[in-house]
Amino acid sequence: MDPYDIEDTSDWLGSPTELQTLKHYAGMLEEDIEALKLELRAAKENITGLITMNDELSADLQRKRTWIANLESETTVQLTDIRRLNQILHQREVVIRELEALKLNHRR
Repeated sequence: MDPYDIEDTSDWLGSPTELQTLKHYAGMLEEDIEALKLELRAAKENITGLITMNDELSADLQRKRTWIANLESETTVQLTDIRRLNQILHQREVVIRELEALKLNHRR
């Protein structure tokens, strides 16, 4: 496009000067920057809150893992006791059968 084809409106009545246009644009940029600062501040607060929540959840998870480990230990002890008692019960039943067999053989 030929530069002479572009209409020059700088001398029209009511048209802003280049300086006025630049000041207006600078004002719009300042407003955008302030809005971005507010968004950044809110994002930082959200991040801080998330970090705090993560720390609390991590501590809670560790407590629950410890609790589960204790339950597993107690369960292992209880299962060992149950197996031992079942073995004793089985031995008792064997002894009772043997005694009954001896008693029957003794009566004959």
